[in-house]
Amino acid sequence: MDRISALPKPILHDILARLPEKDAARTSVLSNEWRDTWYSFPIFSICDKIIIGSYSPQIISKLDILIGYVMRRLLKLREQSLTIKVFKLDIMPEHNKYMSHHFDLWMNMVSENRVEVLELCLLYSATYHGPDWRAYRYDRQYDLPHCVFEVKSLTKLVLKGKIRLNQSFFNHSIKLFSLRTLCLRELLLEDKGIIEHLISHCPLLEDLTVYCCLAYYRKNPFGSIKFVEVKFVESLFLHGLQKLKVADIQGIQEVYIDAPNLENLRYVPFYQLESPFKLNLDSFTRLRCLCLWNTDVTDKWLFDLSHKFPFLEHLELCSCPMLKRINISSARLMILKFSNDSDVKEVNIDAPNLLSFYYCGDDRAIISFLTSSDHLVFDASPAHDSRHGYYSLREFIQNIKPQKVLASLSLSVYHSNGIEQNCLSIQQVSSIPPSIKCLELDSSPNEDEDLYFHYMNWLLSCCCPKTISFFFQYDYGMKLFIVVCLLVFSSYQNWFAINVFIIFS
Repeated sequence: MDRISALPKPILHDILARLPEKDAARTSVLSNEWRDTWYSFPIFSICDKIIIGSYSPQIISKLDILIGYVMRRLLKLREQSLTIKVFKLDIMPEHNKYMSHHFDLWMNMVSENRVEVLELCLLYSATYHGPDWRAYRYDRQYDLPHCVFEVKSLTKLVLKGKIRLNQSFFNHSIKLFSLRTLCLRELLLEDKGIIEHLISHCPLLEDLTVYCCLAYYRKNPFGSIKFVEVKFVESLFLHGLQKLKVADIQGIQEVYIDAPNLENLRYVPFYQLESPFKLNLDSFTRLRCLCLWNTDVTDKWLFDLSHKFPFLEHLELCSCPMLKRINISSARLMILKFSNDSDVKEVNIDAPNLLSFYYCGDDRAIISFLTSSDHLVFDASPAHDSRHGYYSLREFIQNIKPQKVLASLSLSVYHSNGIEQNCLSIQQVSSIPPSIKCLELDSSPNEDEDLYFHYMNWLLSCCCPKTISFFFQYDYGMKLFIVVCLLVFSSYQNWFAINVFIIFS
């Protein structure tokens, strides 16, 4: 026997925990000792797509083998009274009907073995029916057993997909006294108050995710198929979360969280609802990271940002249509991301410690840095409007102040609808165009070879990049395009040198 195999089981388990899952599983074929080590390994991860594959001609027999494997490992752990550190189960919808009746037994067994991390993912599928977006067909939902919520050792619970929490949930005890991380994603609830009831019994909760959960609204039978009219949970009121540090709430219009120590918040109300969002945002005075999507925050609210959140270091704003003239002043802000579909006129930034700024918005906006770090990384992806002409690319660069910031600018240009020659407005360039760090192009000008030369001249009349990166979806016409690029670059060699990278995605 080799010396490693003779090591105590806890040490061998620690070795397996440091290996990739596939490599750890392969150790079971080395010897009987390693097989026994693997079957008593307390970190359990099952993904049927990886083990079986999406489509298999022998699906039933392979699922039987998988079920038998899970049972043998769970029985081994129960025989040795070992605590299960991690139990992850990721099952595809088409396999649920063959395996769902085993889930209850597995949940009971891992609960008895004092599981610490439990992740259950049953991919979500809903069939739209009728003109109302709230009408879905739900079949084969898995009713999670109540024993899961009585595991005192549980520190992390992740529930995703075709999982239903029924009303009897209110009649059973919840003993999640050690739970610190909770993720509820696309669950189906028989009562909208179930989430609030569950969270109220997690006194040590530090990290919370609630993503687009639905609740029963009304049941309508249609023949032999049950159609359920449901709607997204519209409100969430959480109290007494003194330990909560991270919250990610999506798909809920009205949210109240009593969490005085919250540091990281992502909030995304459901974008199809016309009613305004409600969130006690200003009460989170200790925030360090804030991400807002689909919200109607105003220019004035953003102007008072540093007073509302004096510790804020990371800010992301996406699809906030009320913003027109953005003024941000913060001594602590280090990361700023802005992505908007509306017509933003100005962006004024006074952030001396800003290290990263990403802008995706109107190409006519004037962007000014009153103060910035010498180590700033500036990424921009201006939204081009064909009504303005593509020459606005150069204007966009010239509207960035001060000029020294351009040395850190990486500019991404994407032509989703191709390029028309009449849009490539090239004016006589009397001076060297502005210099930037990098120019990234997501595609070539379609398949029109006549446009190649015109296209590259247009690009280099807009800016002088130190590096140009091309990202191509296919290699049609690639050789000719590269030749044209080299010819154009050689005509500009007296102005600047260019490094070129070509990447196929």
